[in-house]
Amino acid sequence: MVNINEQEADHLAQHLGQNRTEFDEKYLEKGESGRMVLNAIPCHFLVGNSCSVYEHRFEGCKEFPAFHVKDFNKRLFTTFMHYDRCPIIFNVLETLKKDLAWQFVLE
Repeated sequence: MVNINEQEADHLAQHLGQNRTEFDEKYLEKGESGRMVLNAIPCHFLVGNSCSVYEHRFEGCKEFPAFHVKDFNKRLFTTFMHYDRCPIIFNVLETLKKDLAWQFVLE
């Protein structure tokens, strides 16, 4: 889940040639507290494994998959959801599997 602030939403809406009302209705979900997040997984702007608005992406996207953020281990489910979409997550997990001699056993 990517949190988005007003400035980021304004910037991307302008880049896409949309007004904020149109942009918000199409791409955002707003909580009661005013918090804004993208309303779809995978992201509307993900085309294949590439971001179609890369130069204008949100700050949360710039740090994705956030392996460096505190309490990463509490977000493993979300990380695994993106295994097949995100080359970074894929490569890190595949390397860990090799380094840890991970074996998958069907019973």
